[in-house]
Amino acid sequence: MQKETMLRRQLFVFLGLSDKEAVLYDTLLTHGQMAAATLEKLSGLKKNTYVLLKRLENRGLVQKIIEEGKSHYVAGPPSNLQIYAREQEERVKETKSLLGELLPNLEKIYRETTGRPVVQYFSGLTGLRAVFDEVYAEGKNEVLGVFGNESPDKKFFDEIVNKYEPLRVQRRIFARTISPDSLRARELKDREKADLKEKILVDPKAYPMPAEFDSWDDKIALMSFARADFSAILVQHPDLARTMQSLMRLAMGGARLMEHHKRDE
Repeated sequence: MQKETMLRRQLFVFLGLSDKEAVLYDTLLTHGQMAAATLEKLSGLKKNTYVLLKRLENRGLVQKIIEEGKSHYVAGPPSNLQIYAREQEERVKETKSLLGELLPNLEKIYRETTGRPVVQYFSGLTGLRAVFDEVYAEGKNEVLGVFGNESPDKKFFDEIVNKYEPLRVQRRIFARTISPDSLRARELKDREKADLKEKILVDPKAYPMPAEFDSWDDKIALMSFARADFSAILVQHPDLARTMQSLMRLAMGGARLMEHHKRDE
């Protein structure tokens, strides 16, 4: 089959025709008016031809003509395909909207029926941004995390500070974090009240943190973005998230005590 023919038929399928409907319409378009028997022969289709032609006729893509008591068919104007292009656009919008509305419930059903966590893997800068969009999405009150301020790739660190931190503050999401002590970490700690954050600093040699993980609600995000090594895993499971958050609260309690001891010395 010639490349142009394949591309035309692929286009028709993308616009919503079935494979067989695309073949029939393309055959009529390129060969002109013909009887059903001739059309079956040229198209190579032998089953349900009349049913398929009726569907195309109802869509305005085929016209039926009676000549000498016999049925002939001719392709409708290709401009009618624009109608289906617009319908596809609307269908995609409606589908995305419906998916966004139902996805949380679908994931809940999946977890309840399988007992397995929902795990998503991301890579590259675009994937990392998708995870941060999830971390700082509206609808949550608090995020618990650990974060090494000196490790991130500089370009992405600037994006975190200039885009995601202000977004979190705007959405009134409080952040509780543990970070290895450093000049950059101290600068961020000095702004913690304005940044809606509690930042606890720990010994960087005893507790190195070259990556980040955050937990909230029923989710855990694990991210690496040092030296442009952009990768992330997003886990959704209520028991895993609750356990992780308990461990992080325990660690933060211990880290606060260490901070107090340092001040008292």
